[in-house]
Amino acid sequence: MFAQKCCRNYRQIALNTRWNGMRALSAQAQVKTEQTYETEWNSAKPFSSLPGPSKLGFLRSFLPGGKYHNITLLGMQKAFYNEYGTIFRFPGLFGKPDMVFTFDPNDMETVFRTEGQWPGRRGIDTIDYYRRKIRPDIFKKGTGLVMDQGEEWAKLRTAANPIMMKPKVVKAYIPDIDDVAKDFIRKIRTIRDANNEMPDDFLNEMNKWSLESIALIALEHRLGLLTKEDDPENQKLINAVKDFFLLSYELDIQPSIWKYYKTPKFNRLMDAFDVMTDLSKKHIDNAIERLSNQVRDGAHEESVLQKILQVDKDYAIVMALDMLQAGIDTTSAAAAGLFYNLARYQTVQDKLRTEIMTLLPNADTSLTPESLNSLPYLRACLKESMRMSPIVAGNVRCAGRDLVLQGYQIPKGTDCLMGTVALLHNEKFVQKADEFIPERFLKEPQSGCPNAKDIHPFLQLPFGFGARACIGRRFAEMEIEVLTIRLLREFKIEWNYGPMTFANGLIVTPASKLKYKITEL
Repeated sequence: MFAQKCCRNYRQIALNTRWNGMRALSAQAQVKTEQTYETEWNSAKPFSSLPGPSKLGFLRSFLPGGKYHNITLLGMQKAFYNEYGTIFRFPGLFGKPDMVFTFDPNDMETVFRTEGQWPGRRGIDTIDYYRRKIRPDIFKKGTGLVMDQGEEWAKLRTAANPIMMKPKVVKAYIPDIDDVAKDFIRKIRTIRDANNEMPDDFLNEMNKWSLESIALIALEHRLGLLTKEDDPENQKLINAVKDFFLLSYELDIQPSIWKYYKTPKFNRLMDAFDVMTDLSKKHIDNAIERLSNQVRDGAHEESVLQKILQVDKDYAIVMALDMLQAGIDTTSAAAAGLFYNLARYQTVQDKLRTEIMTLLPNADTSLTPESLNSLPYLRACLKESMRMSPIVAGNVRCAGRDLVLQGYQIPKGTDCLMGTVALLHNEKFVQKADEFIPERFLKEPQSGCPNAKDIHPFLQLPFGFGARACIGRRFAEMEIEVLTIRLLREFKIEWNYGPMTFANGLIVTPASKLKYKITEL
């Protein structure tokens, strides 16, 4: 019964998490019979024959002087694509299994379409180590949606889905998230220099905005990050989350010996996890205490935390922890990328502003769910920005069954890395790939404009796909849209410092100083 319930739930999630306009099943992904799979498998080349580098050669390439040392993720994927073609074996190092790396969108569709009832995705070993070995006192029923697998993951996801992915729940937060955005706009006015440029640490200010926003959702409480002059405790949380994304990339994605020898970077990461966990747990405990003293008001939608607490307190704590830790750098990086692209393309910015002004002719007008539903160009701009400036390099899934990709056997359980960043900037896959053209994502085709329907539907999935898609997608998009509305409603934003650079991490964050020029209209 539980498995049937999960299966029904996950099929619905898969429908809800596709990009608008995603095409129906392609011929590549039509349902196959077991006999067809067996015939393909028997005639395919073995996994061991996949092209790819040797373990030692691959390790050397990441060391100082190696061709992949300090290279950007986009540059690395382009190098892989040019050197090995559309599929190769990514050698596992220091105890990790070999993986398959594909640059073929049809392979990506095949992997997703056959991932099974309980999709598997390689977790982050350092997080798993910390949560299982160091802090089992908090992670009693699992390590969270990112790390858990199988039935353990399914139980938590089944509990969280009706809460986190229900549009009605997300819409209930729009007025409060709008207040956070207004506070951030007021802060922008106070931190600009004489040339109306943002300070060197503006990314940190955007992190404060994103933490304030996600804390409001996860804890039903404002932290005051945008109104207090100094908040050292929550700044420690922001810094720890930043360290987590950067250090986990070095220890979990790049070759590392931390499983054999606890390196200084590993110890720094464990310290960051301690800060993240302890400060988040403090906020969560305070939130639970506040809620216990509140009288329920049936006239208002219950908060996310209230709803999850009614299911299971341990689940509520883990979910709130993950929301706080995953909702800071990710959301701020996506918003920063959107502002950068709008600043570079002034005609797009002007067109978007016209849409916003039509909806909100008065700055004092409150945003409503209906307001956000009436901004198709804003949504198109966000999608195009995530194509041009993605915050993730691709998706990862375990093969849900024995598969054949491009004539090679891919055994069940093999980690499949789907490299999308390089393809989203490749004219072979995206028309006018290096141009910021939001019109491609509008429902109605635009004359002389490339159309997103011509992009393979499994190539651009910034929030993943199916049952294991990002559970916080709706909240993240809403936060970014609300802030963008308030920013463009009041200001013109410009960028005068050449191409933005990005830092490698579990997510791709800006490395450039975010010195936007923000001027009143």
